[in-house]
Amino acid sequence: MRTYQKNAWLVYQHRFTPVDTVMSSNEVPTKVTHHLDVLGFYCPVPLHEMKKGLDQLVTGDVMQVDADDPETLHDIPMYLGRTNHILHDVITSSGEFTFIIEVSK
Repeated sequence: MRTYQKNAWLVYQHRFTPVDTVMSSNEVPTKVTHHLDVLGFYCPVPLHEMKKGLDQLVTGDVMQVDADDPETLHDIPMYLGRTNHILHDVITSSGEFTFIIEVSK
């Protein structure tokens, strides 16, 4: 069972770590450079933490966001549609959602 700290910023700092995962989008390999785990958090935390993470990254970095709030399926693509960031993939599995986002500033 997961335990969460009450302060989302502390959770964010501990969970936003570089990873060596390789995902594919449109048959082009994309190396995930950062991972944000917001499983167990609900609106507006996943979107807010994703925005903070994207602000800290540089062009070309790839963030993987893992969430289980169904609202993220609407909120994250809508937000990214208003930015230059590229949403490569949305993967759903067993009630969890994985977003692969390339940073473009």
